[in-house]
Amino acid sequence: MKLTIALFLTLSLAPCFAAINGSDAAIELENEHLRVVRVHYSPHEKTAVHEHPPAPTVYVYVTDGGRLRIGHEGEETVTRPPVKAGGIRYQKAVYEVHWVEEMDGVDSQYIRLELKTKPVDLPQEDVRRQPADRTPYESGMLRIMRVTCAAHFTCPASAHPENPAVVVYGKEWKWLPAGSPPVRNDSGAPMEQVRVELKTPPQ
Repeated sequence: MKLTIALFLTLSLAPCFAAINGSDAAIELENEHLRVVRVHYSPHEKTAVHEHPPAPTVYVYVTDGGRLRIGHEGEETVTRPPVKAGGIRYQKAVYEVHWVEEMDGVDSQYIRLELKTKPVDLPQEDVRRQPADRTPYESGMLRIMRVTCAAHFTCPASAHPENPAVVVYGKEWKWLPAGSPPVRNDSGAPMEQVRVELKTPPQ
């Protein structure tokens, strides 16, 4: 299935779009701070065995998703439960080699932010936020928060404009280098953002 990808970057970068890791995934931005990957699972798709780098990673689910069966070599398979659009997960650096199978016949996507910044204060357990949970998360490495942008208005500015950030809204995202102005919501409806602010420098 072809994906229509709209990248709204404040830098004049030519985005890289290529399959990676033997799975239905595409790198949409890579810089010194992070790699942004869009992952797409077709109904009942089973990926090839692939690997993930040992990087702290933030997942933002941009559509609902069904159960995923995940197989690691030499271990019993595990099942990721269904997810809802707007859900968030943040995990510490874990190197993984596995295959993934979509179990419920649901077409789904998420944005994966693989961080390259200095790892500080990593969580011992995954940090999760359901779509209706507006509790922010902050550590020595990053801030994750939900931001509501009124229709036809500029989104609320960050209290820390010195930190670069990624904002995810709907199925789209935008990279904001340090000092960037906030995103403007030109639509006629409120827009919900997931804002991930990076507090530590690149390694």
